[in-house]
Amino acid sequence: QMDRNNYYGADCASLNLTNLYKKFDAGEPPQSLGANRDFNVDLIPKFIMACGNLTKMLLHTKVTRYLEFKSIEGSFVYKGGKVLKVPATPEEALKSPLMGLFEKRRFRSFLL
Repeated sequence: QMDRNNYYGADCASLNLTNLYKKFDAGEPPQSLGANRDFNVDLIPKFIMACGNLTKMLLHTKVTRYLEFKSIEGSFVYKGGKVLKVPATPEEALKSPLMGLFEKRRFRSFLL
């Protein structure tokens, strides 16, 4: 075996649900989560800005024929034994346990 892991990509890998649970010794994924192929979790997420120079270069060089761009549905963090959604709207910010009262107000101002 060339790679020490049973998946390709080392620390930068994108794991399906089964490999993700194996990596973190979490047992078997619950059936309620759905099909294994529906998940692809990056260990180190990769983002590019929609209006950034990299996007412009990719469009100009026509490599976009081989790429697929997707907008993210949400960002999540692991804190205190829980997976929490990073707020993206003022409503989510008010409900989020990730920030204190003053941080929530500043975040709301930032979004509006």
